[in-house]
Amino acid sequence: MIDIDLTDDEALLAKTVRSWFADFVDNSYLNAQRDSADGYEAARWEQMCALGWTGINLPGRVGGADGTLAEAGLVAREYGRAAFASPLLATMRTATALDTLGGCDPVLSRIAAGGRAALVAPADRTVHAAPAGDGTYRLAGPPTVVEWLTQAADVALLLPVAGGETWICALTSPGELADRTVAVPSVDNERVFRLDLDGLRVTPALDGIAPRAAAYALARANLLRASAMVGGCEAVLEMSTRYAMERVQFGQPIGAFQAVRHHLGRMVIALDAARLTCNEALTRADRDVDETAIAAVALFAAGRSYVEIVLTAAQIHGGVGTTTEHVLHHHYLRAKAMQLRAGKRANRLREIHQALVVRREGSLW
Repeated sequence: MIDIDLTDDEALLAKTVRSWFADFVDNSYLNAQRDSADGYEAARWEQMCALGWTGINLPGRVGGADGTLAEAGLVAREYGRAAFASPLLATMRTATALDTLGGCDPVLSRIAAGGRAALVAPADRTVHAAPAGDGTYRLAGPPTVVEWLTQAADVALLLPVAGGETWICALTSPGELADRTVAVPSVDNERVFRLDLDGLRVTPALDGIAPRAAAYALARANLLRASAMVGGCEAVLEMSTRYAMERVQFGQPIGAFQAVRHHLGRMVIALDAARLTCNEALTRADRDVDETAIAAVALFAAGRSYVEIVLTAAQIHGGVGTTTEHVLHHHYLRAKAMQLRAGKRANRLREIHQALVVRREGSLW
């Protein structure tokens, strides 16, 4: 499947990343990684770092490749297409948020050199910070779930200050959070941990961040998650189309039946909604700091489309699509898990309405 929105260089990057994953990722590999102790191979991580993926959109001054967010999005898209699990997406999201905020070059240098990182920024703003009077802040709120927390070398906490006037960004390490971290079962093959920040005192690396600047940083980071979900949509649609042409029932491929063609048609529409919106958001995010609303739309559309497509694919494949013997089951689990990590759907719709209809932000309409 060719994305006509891509430049020649972007298409070549996507092809290269896809080929790398295709060389070793299949259902058996994903099952083995899911059941392994670490959840990913250190050797594969080193290869991804050597290819420059962790710092592809970071500036050259910190050892990055001076690439665009769109190029980072392509790496994330192929990562999602392969249903691959590793700290890559979490690290890229952390790097993107910190780079957008500025002032965290030592951490960015470590990420560009291959260091793993995790971002703590609850999608529904459930954790907030309050000034403690000595330059530190005390955090409050219920536990939050963080991906690949204990595997990270650096942890960034991007949180609103009570009252909503400013945000802070604090940097810490998994070791300093060890007594507050508990591993929990994951719906998909990403490792997740429950982190209780209530009562923790932190010294911010960045203080007085404007809410709009924090929102823009998170929007750019979230576009990488949206890109990964778009990649999953593409993979599931392609395997469903192939199965509909190969599976014979009543003397003909099931794709010849109108009901199945309708299923595939709805999947194409859902994919286009997610992919075109995500492509537009990635392009705008590198050009205009006011374009946060389109990123929210892209994240919502990608999550909804991914879930819709995998549910429809399960119908096309029949029972085999939800068994561990078929790679579709990895997408089946990842779709809902990734959508949930984007926060409550009602909150996302409320944010989109406020931005586009009430405040009329950006130039989407």
